[in-house]
Amino acid sequence: MAVWSEHRIGTAALCVALTASAFLAGCGEVVKKAQSATQPTVQPGPQSYFSGAVAGGYKGGSVSDSEYLATYDFDDSASTFAQFTFTFTSGDQKGPQLNFSGSWSALPRGILNLGITYSNGQYGDASAPGSGINYNPALTGNWAFELAGQAGGFVNLDGMPFVPIVATQSCPSFTKSVTYQFITIPTYIGYDLAGPNGGIQNWDVQDDTAYGQVTVSTSGSTVTFNKIQQFTSAGAQVSDYPDIPGDPAAVTSVAGSCSQTFYGNTVSVPGDVAVTLPGPGETITSSAIVGVGPTGLLVENNGQTENSVSNASFTGYQPFLGSGTGALGLPQPSSAVDTKALSGAQYVGVIYGGGSGNKDWTSRIASFGFPSAPTGCPSGSLQLPIFGGDFPNNDPTQSPANTPTGFGNCDIGIDLGQQSSSQAGLFPNATIYLSQEFTGNTTAGTYSFPATAIAGQLNGKYAVFVIGVDTTGTPNQAWGVYLFQSN
Repeated sequence: MAVWSEHRIGTAALCVALTASAFLAGCGEVVKKAQSATQPTVQPGPQSYFSGAVAGGYKGGSVSDSEYLATYDFDDSASTFAQFTFTFTSGDQKGPQLNFSGSWSALPRGILNLGITYSNGQYGDASAPGSGINYNPALTGNWAFELAGQAGGFVNLDGMPFVPIVATQSCPSFTKSVTYQFITIPTYIGYDLAGPNGGIQNWDVQDDTAYGQVTVSTSGSTVTFNKIQQFTSAGAQVSDYPDIPGDPAAVTSVAGSCSQTFYGNTVSVPGDVAVTLPGPGETITSSAIVGVGPTGLLVENNGQTENSVSNASFTGYQPFLGSGTGALGLPQPSSAVDTKALSGAQYVGVIYGGGSGNKDWTSRIASFGFPSAPTGCPSGSLQLPIFGGDFPNNDPTQSPANTPTGFGNCDIGIDLGQQSSSQAGLFPNATIYLSQEFTGNTTAGTYSFPATAIAGQLNGKYAVFVIGVDTTGTPNQAWGVYLFQSN
């Protein structure tokens, strides 16, 4: 039987639509249909989250554990957490694996301070053999944020890119269709390092999707994505996918299937998973994984594949939502967002720079919005600014002088600009300003670059997701800013 590195981003290509029992039995089992979906409910006890993959090596390495699909379990009563992955590789890990675990404490504004006390292999080396290592004292520098109502959030382990998390205890069930807006989670800009066997690919600024819109409807276990519109960072509608053999037309409608998987109740898109065995001449049809939280947060992981069989044939995946490694989505507001309330709220989140390769990415915990505006924020002709930035030494336990506890630097300004008159919650002409004090700014002064933002609410709290293309700093790269309201 062929061997896959299934817990990489390519995990969507294999068995994602299988039931939990079928996962343990292997890929040869028949795909089973989930029971009729029920309305998602908030789980009061320990919560399990599906985690998307994000590109970036570990402290200069070629791969990090953020490039592996995973689940995160958080127990709010015991203040413990654990990360699990799943693989079909022939190495130490076969099937579900506890990868990291430990305990956490809550910081002001809801950020969780994670201490890793166990690692399956050497921490920070995704290729290290699993031997089970205990750490005393715990490994620090790891952070997370759980949205109120346990709908999702993010995790940022030390030295690795952040990952989005979303609760998937139930399949989505909508009484009527819901329109979503989404922002791509980009990868690196530059030469495609994925190679012939797949893996995480580069993000093409000119051709690949930066943001878009989709209408989602459900019927039993079937989840249909209609009226898909994808746009590049320059605002041009994506009509085809030139980086896929055959230059196929852009996907405008596709159906997926939701079922119980290792990652919770996730949606496989498309719903059918085709794997032809064995060995030489093998064909794999990629599919994406989508998780939808109980309050509406959407996380999509693209279905790029990796296979160690040298003659494997890849049919190529057409990214139906985001490019890069996937997308983050929000239900579109029914009317224009209250921009005064939006810009006046306080947020925590992540600043992610995709870099130009696996060795020059950036991932920093973010704080935006202040009780009162501090001095030294980026200046300019800003229409609808949200000020904030990173924390000193990327440590949310540290606050700059003369700044309230729990708040970070003011070294970034996001000017949302004018809200679209036809699409509530879309800000197509946003601008990101990086001051010279921001750690990721390699220039000698403040500069800006164009961006696109979406905004909406999750359980009555604002969320703002932004993507911008920086051609001034070094390296040239895409920046993503993902913010959740904390007050």
